Amino acid sequence: MSAQAAAAPAALRRAAGWAGVAHARLLSVRPRYVVATLVAAQWAALAALAVTVRHNGWVYYMGGDQLWHYTGAYLLAHRELAPTYVGVGWTTILTPVAWIAGRNLVSALPFIILFNGLVLVPLATFCMYGIGSRIGGRVFGYWTALLWIVLPYVGIPYALHGYHQKYTELTLPQVLGLGAMADFPSVVALIVGAYLCLRALDDRHWAWAAGAGFAVGYALAIKPSNTAFLIAPAALFLAYRWRAAIFFAAGLAPPIALLAYWKARGFGRIPAFSRSEPEHRIAAGSGIFHPLTKYTHNNTWTQLHNNLIQLREVFWSDRLLEFLAVAGMIALLIRSRRAGVFVVAWFVAFLLLKGTYINARVEDGGFWRLLLPAFPAFVVLLASVPLLVPGVRLHARPPTPLRAPRRAVAGALAALGVVLVLFPFALVASAKPIRPPHLAALQSSSTLLPVESMGFFATPEPNGILLQWRPEHSAAGGIFYRIYRTAGEGGSTCVVNTNGPDACGRTVGDTVCGTVIKSAPTNCFLSPAAIVRATTRDAAFLDRPAPGTWTYRIGLTVNWLNDEQFGDPYVFSEPATVTVG
Repeated sequence: MSAQAAAAPAALRRAAGWAGVAHARLLSVRPRYVVATLVAAQWAALAALAVTVRHNGWVYYMGGDQLWHYTGAYLLAHRELAPTYVGVGWTTILTPVAWIAGRNLVSALPFIILFNGLVLVPLATFCMYGIGSRIGGRVFGYWTALLWIVLPYVGIPYALHGYHQKYTELTLPQVLGLGAMADFPSVVALIVGAYLCLRALDDRHWAWAAGAGFAVGYALAIKPSNTAFLIAPAALFLAYRWRAAIFFAAGLAPPIALLAYWKARGFGRIPAFSRSEPEHRIAAGSGIFHPLTKYTHNNTWTQLHNNLIQLREVFWSDRLLEFLAVAGMIALLIRSRRAGVFVVAWFVAFLLLKGTYINARVEDGGFWRLLLPAFPAFVVLLASVPLLVPGVRLHARPPTPLRAPRRAVAGALAALGVVLVLFPFALVASAKPIRPPHLAALQSSSTLLPVESMGFFATPEPNGILLQWRPEHSAAGGIFYRIYRTAGEGGSTCVVNTNGPDACGRTVGDTVCGTVIKSAPTNCFLSPAAIVRATTRDAAFLDRPAPGTWTYRIGLTVNWLNDEQFGDPYVFSEPATVTVG
């Protein structure tokens, strides 16, 4: 026998011995210390990314619904209600922040990002450890939490050079909570709900199942598109512990009721169940699956196929990602049937729903934001791949009874209900729907913006129209202004109080408003005829229009590059109308 052949088993034995010693020492440390160390490392990595990636003060790339949520929160803080096109959960959480920081989202970003980083980030990591430990013991929990922290940063070298900017500047800030979008907090709520679902399966106390339902329901209240997650707990409880489904549904009900009330007040009806068919067709059973088909008509298998092809173009290997997902599914189903059913249903449901959506595209980064709710499930699948090695076994934690007193459990649930359900109910119920002529918010570029005076006025001068406004400065990010000009007098189009489907769309000045349905807010937006006359960082501008009547607005604008060519307005001024000649 050669020396090399004899040395190889000895080296393997030494490595196995070192691994055994490390395993024993790891188990000798309390879990809270290990997970706290992981959270500290996660904070350090997040701080390094926040400093190095391109940004404008506290403003990072946000490509979603952050303005809808923050404007809605600002209006609620002043007892006003706009059309409710987004969920209620994140909006009501931001209401105290908006009451303090004011109408400009830029001023509120430090509070929001710190809340995400100091509260939601460690909460997600602790729950990811909890999910892993419930499946395979403490070491598997540590491994799962470690992958949860490391995997987003592994994508930086894994992405090809041409996709590096889109991944680091457009994707990572949204995935890691460096902004005010609702995606990250909704995913954290899903992770909490997933951990409580697995805990409810082991510990027979009703509070775990009810808490799981409440967490999942609040994730739906933040982003209703997270409804696909319900497939996973339904499969888990109905297959292994159907009584827990009753308490899960009881916990799910309050946030869903809050969401329904929010939508009904903002639309005059619940959009998911509104139909345009005649009443006799509805009575005959037409449109039974309307809530499902209404939100899936933009989903195609072709889009999912295109996304899989685009993965090949932007990453080092798309086959490796596909192999890891499939291998993790097989390993988890073999080693832990219950966890496999739950996690596989979680991942596949979002992959099919979001991966087939027409606006989910890998090429522009939207695919990652829309599939963010499936990312925790993918992490668990990736952590399960080593279980395919023969001899590797899971050591699931034994069921531990809930030792907290019943009064403490009831008090904690009641406190959550008051803060996250009753308080938002009171906010929405006390808000007054916005109405012309004094509109508190306008839609522009598919976002909702607050309308404030900004000290804006227009003065006719011999050589033109002098526009002046109150300058705004924020230490959280650079600000500039866009001047919008529309031919005609300012004002709203029309307000029709009716329960019918008809809408009016005439344009008067720079505002277009639709029909008021029942007591819902008026849906108004900036006229398409409004043009951007100029962009400036000063607090004054001299315009020289042709003779006629002109309506002006100022749009306070921000973007993560602090570049005047990009970005959406964050605040609109009230209009000023001037007649020339």
